[in-house]
Amino acid sequence: MFVFSNLGFIGIPVVSSILGSRYVVYVMVFVLMYNVVFYTYGLGWMEGRLSLTALRAMINPGNLCCVAALVLVLCNLRLPDFVLTATDYLGNVTTPLALMSVGYGLANGDLREIFGRPKLYLFSAIKLLLLPIVMMLPLCLVFPASDLLPVCLVMFGMPVGNMPLMLANQKGIDARDCTALIILTTVLCVATIPVLLALFL
Repeated sequence: MFVFSNLGFIGIPVVSSILGSRYVVYVMVFVLMYNVVFYTYGLGWMEGRLSLTALRAMINPGNLCCVAALVLVLCNLRLPDFVLTATDYLGNVTTPLALMSVGYGLANGDLREIFGRPKLYLFSAIKLLLLPIVMMLPLCLVFPASDLLPVCLVMFGMPVGNMPLMLANQKGIDARDCTALIILTTVLCVATIPVLLALFL
């Protein structure tokens, strides 16, 4: 849960709304690296070995779209206006959909299990504030004026992602804490991301 954050489903709309749509291409790089690490380290750690099936799973629509977006930007290609308009409309619904998924989890969860346990708040504080600050300090020293810094800051401050939960469910592992932390960190990041932005930008 510390390693695998919600970079795509939450990260893309947050970066787009806070920093602007031109920064979303940087998120694609994060998502690609995230998937490589998840399907190698993540699955390997859970299964005790690296499997070819896991590596083949990296070839999926999300990764292919990330690669396509990077190719378009690097080659300075422009899609037709009707495609841009359609993708813009589709992108605009991602934030409400992300919030709806959190709302669904809240509606079907035990609120005391989610919001009434101090250890979950401790985990959230480390995940959403301490780790992003620790990771940003060396980046700010090495790349003090980079356009990538704000994107890194937002990506480091993302809540717990759904991939660990799905993997735990597949392996029959008790994932109640993971479910609670997905909801709790998603709710809390509404406050912690502005704090991080105020500290570093």
